[in-house]
Amino acid sequence: MDAKPILGPRALAALLGLSALCGLSAAAPAAADDVPPPLEAETSDVAVMPDPAPHRVLLLDVFGGGEARILDGDSGKILGGVSAASLSNVAVGPGQKQIYVAESIWTKGNRGDRQDMVTVYDGKTLNLKTEIAIPGRVFMGPRMQNFALSAGAARGYVYNMTPGSSVVVVDLKADKVERTVELPGCALVFPFGDDGFSSLCGDGSLATVTLGADGPALTRSKPFFNAEADPVFENSPTDRTTGTTLFVTYTGLVHRVTLGATPTFEAPWSLLEAAGFPAPSTSDRDLAWRPGGEQALTYHRASGRLYVLMHPGGHWTHKDAGTEVWCFDVAKHALIKRFKLDKPLDAIAVTQDAEPVLFGVGAENVFYVLKPDSGEVVKTVKRVGGMIYDPAA
Repeated sequence: MDAKPILGPRALAALLGLSALCGLSAAAPAAADDVPPPLEAETSDVAVMPDPAPHRVLLLDVFGGGEARILDGDSGKILGGVSAASLSNVAVGPGQKQIYVAESIWTKGNRGDRQDMVTVYDGKTLNLKTEIAIPGRVFMGPRMQNFALSAGAARGYVYNMTPGSSVVVVDLKADKVERTVELPGCALVFPFGDDGFSSLCGDGSLATVTLGADGPALTRSKPFFNAEADPVFENSPTDRTTGTTLFVTYTGLVHRVTLGATPTFEAPWSLLEAAGFPAPSTSDRDLAWRPGGEQALTYHRASGRLYVLMHPGGHWTHKDAGTEVWCFDVAKHALIKRFKLDKPLDAIAVTQDAEPVLFGVGAENVFYVLKPDSGEVVKTVKRVGGMIYDPAA
């Protein structure tokens, strides 16, 4: 005879409780307040960028995060972004109407057929406008002088090395490559006006290319800095409209050059001597204040003020982050002010309006908005990008 299962007291109580709950659930209707409201129908729209603003800034990860981000320096909000492959270079057109990305991709991600191009985005909608195939471009950490625009953005200049140095001139009106200019022994692009650019050469001279109807004309200056002992920062600030460029050396010598078909060179002056210190030597044992950082220099054109990241160190410490910012009157060769930073900065940029703010990037890509007169931090945004591109540059 089969044994029948016998429910213990606890199992029986559990069954009885469950039955009671089920009965209550079935008997009690749901309250009206418990009924969720009907969902609203979703609607789609297309957002556009706000009107151009003087404190807008574009940020790019040094080794690429897949996007160049556009940030409002007043609110700290990210307004949008455009795609940018690893080791891309970015430029912003006049009036922030277009964003240009010089980039390289492969058909299979990290392999396959290589494609080099200048990609153009609408600055308002961020929609892709066109892709202009180019024959090549240099691969290195982002630098504003790897890819630059003429004053009116009629041309784009892409620095290339295959392995000889050259500059690919892109007609941005016709969306095609205009020509490639060979620059043996010279590198980078410092544009002036709509029809020319200069490059730095390994012997300390300046190569100048003017683009005319008969083709490019290339001239070379005499050496104006000691490229072996005291090189200049490759991201020295330049005004592509007037050609005014401030080439600053690792020891803090300022060479003011007016770029053009026939460039002019002013006598150099020392940042350190302007601040009341002796000019530092080129010895790595000579401890002195020195400029340094990934992007150590920025120039406010209307006021003629040069802002420099400074740190104490020996020669060849030009990559060290700045612990102070020094502000100079370029015309008077005089120190206006200096202030200590709460956190060291690797990069700085100043806006070009009448009430400028100072942007900075420090460790872990933390972005800072500072008052240019005191260094007071007014806003902090984490992990938005390492290189600062001033839209008005």
